[in-house]
Amino acid sequence: MFKRYLWATIVVLALVIVSCGPAPDPAAPDVPVADPDAPAVVEGQYKEAPMLAELVEAGTLPPIEERLPSVPFVVSKGALISEQDLPDWSPGQYGGTLRVGHSVANWNPDIFVMMNEPTLQGQGIGMEGIQGNVVESFEVANNNQEFTFTIRRGLRWSDGEPVTTEDVRFTFEDMYANELLYPSGLPNEFRVGFSVTGERGTLQIIDDYTFKISFPAPYGGFIRNMWIEGWKGYTLLINPSHWLKQFHADYTPLENMQAEMVEMNLTDEWWQYFANKRCQNWDMTNPRCVDFPGLYPWIPKASGSPSLLTWERNPYYFKVDTDGQQLPYIDRIISQQVDNVEMLNLKALTGEIDFMRESTALVKIPLYMESAEQAGFRVVLTDMHVDSSGLRLNQTFDDADWQEVVRDVRFRRAVSMAINRQELIDTVYFGYASFPLELVGEEYSRYDVAAANQLLDDMGLTEKNADGIRLYPSGRPINILLQHAGHAPDLIPVADLVAQYLRPIGLNVTVRQIDSSLWGTMWGANEIQSTVMWSNDRGWDNDAVTGSVNRAGVAWSQYVSTEGREGEEPPDWVMQAYDIDSRRWQVVSGSDAYMDIVAEGRKWCRDNLPYINFVENVTYPMIVSVRLGNVPQSGFAIAANFSGEQLFFKE
Repeated sequence: MFKRYLWATIVVLALVIVSCGPAPDPAAPDVPVADPDAPAVVEGQYKEAPMLAELVEAGTLPPIEERLPSVPFVVSKGALISEQDLPDWSPGQYGGTLRVGHSVANWNPDIFVMMNEPTLQGQGIGMEGIQGNVVESFEVANNNQEFTFTIRRGLRWSDGEPVTTEDVRFTFEDMYANELLYPSGLPNEFRVGFSVTGERGTLQIIDDYTFKISFPAPYGGFIRNMWIEGWKGYTLLINPSHWLKQFHADYTPLENMQAEMVEMNLTDEWWQYFANKRCQNWDMTNPRCVDFPGLYPWIPKASGSPSLLTWERNPYYFKVDTDGQQLPYIDRIISQQVDNVEMLNLKALTGEIDFMRESTALVKIPLYMESAEQAGFRVVLTDMHVDSSGLRLNQTFDDADWQEVVRDVRFRRAVSMAINRQELIDTVYFGYASFPLELVGEEYSRYDVAAANQLLDDMGLTEKNADGIRLYPSGRPINILLQHAGHAPDLIPVADLVAQYLRPIGLNVTVRQIDSSLWGTMWGANEIQSTVMWSNDRGWDNDAVTGSVNRAGVAWSQYVSTEGREGEEPPDWVMQAYDIDSRRWQVVSGSDAYMDIVAEGRKWCRDNLPYINFVENVTYPMIVSVRLGNVPQSGFAIAANFSGEQLFFKE
């Protein structure tokens, strides 16, 4: 089965892959800092896009020197993407419209990531080279308990208003401290250990540009929350108070808001009105956020059509290149809505899309290669930021027989060794993946049906029915229902292959595809026995360890997250994951101590197999116009989105 895909491998091998392996572990200092030799641009030598120069000439926009902060962020080789992943970086040229597409109304994930402007900035999506981004600088002190940030002087919102610590104070005191807006209070990101039970941080405003956030215990991982964790962007910390105060009852009389609130069917519930008016980075592809003051490279603009999303360069964007050119290079972005992902791929194949990552698939590479030259795009193969597929055996599923066997690590090891990973790599991933040595390990990644059967025999599962299916100690046949939602193209064939692989070790698997929303509801309710799904998001700090607890046993995760009010108390080996995670959040992300704890977490995964990764280091096909410059050639594909401001059209 699936051998029909093998012919495509010959086509795929014609591609040049710079890097398909895992990113090396960084040897970061205890407190990552910006490169002291980073290039600077002399004030007064700045340049701007022609479309902005025309507005300055017309007197409708201030000169560029008044629009940039006194110390802009200088984008150079290695600043946003490592030199290894983007060796041919160069200053770009202005102009052009980037054509993209989306299949869900008011949501384009590729553009969401491009708009994800963080408080701090690293390389790619890793912890190397962390430096100020929206803030000019930061300091970590007092045993990783105090974090001092300095906003760039002269930084302005996209409507020209200055960014100051008032925007930080407003966020903490008028938003997070307001019980109507935030009933649970301060978000977990500002609690020690990034935990709902963690001690709260406190804000101290030092002056108009400097503020300090302090914690009662070490919380070095806080800087990751200001950079990449959860892809939340600067809106977690800084919001345009000058704009939002007009929708806040502490600053604007209710009667002044009443008319629009009635139009929006919000009556006297001003906090819902405020939430609707506030736009976070997640909302930048929603038309309700047109012209909302932001710090993004592009700002949402009205398109005149419900199926067309439009963004236009931010005249106050705070980044310049080494030639003094204000970024972004590209003037506009437009995204046309189509019916589904297949239609998006069709538009790409006909040359109507300049950039697409989120909606591509390895199984379509032959089609991409056949159409690339005529359509004017190229296929860049870089790394996927998630381990694309893994098998979740829910150890808290409500079946006593099932729990008895699946909680024995020998059962999970047997299942892992029954999986023919090389066949998966060859037929589903076209050779662009590797064995899961990081989280499963060499011994239990190997395909060894005899060893798998021996493990099950050692458990005492030696009795079988007439069909060769092993029996639980109770005498029932071991029938496993695997329900999945086909969240990605590879999950459908992978699920079918799992059923085939487990039959020779006497386990009967029935595969059923269900609706994605139903899958989410059922998984959260602990009603799914097994499934296949993404795992180990490498852009999120705690996913490999504590994320695996939910994959191993939904009720265990519920118990911890509700402090024992719901779910089932986890066994000791599961609680070890939370201990590892707690210690990891104490140290500075990217430091040597951090990497040691990361290694400990990976070993915990290999020892316990909380879930079973099929493969690691899957390659991601990215479609980009042949005219686009500054496109990463290796590393994680999604890093190209995070550095969208440096993309440019070569002609």
